[in-house]
Amino acid sequence: MALERSEVFKHDYYRLPPEARKAADKQIAQLLMDHTHPSLNLEGIVGRSGLFSARVNQRYRISLQFLPAGVILLRRVLDHDDLYRSP
Repeated sequence: MALERSEVFKHDYYRLPPEARKAADKQIAQLLMDHTHPSLNLEGIVGRSGLFSARVNQRYRISLQFLPAGVILLRRVLDHDDLYRSP
């Protein structure tokens, strides 16, 4: 699988506290190795066909999209509630 990051994701990522960035890095690596791993708690975003979220930690989640040719597009990384309002 290949990975792409949206410009919005990059902006969100650099605004995270350092410990959340470290957790996000770990979960992104896990996503690339096995997107079905239970620690990701991957789930569809209700009302947003084709969009999913993955757990970073108890507070933060990543929204993502599976694109053709095995590409994962990271769209946002935000606080849980904020992400579901603006995936």
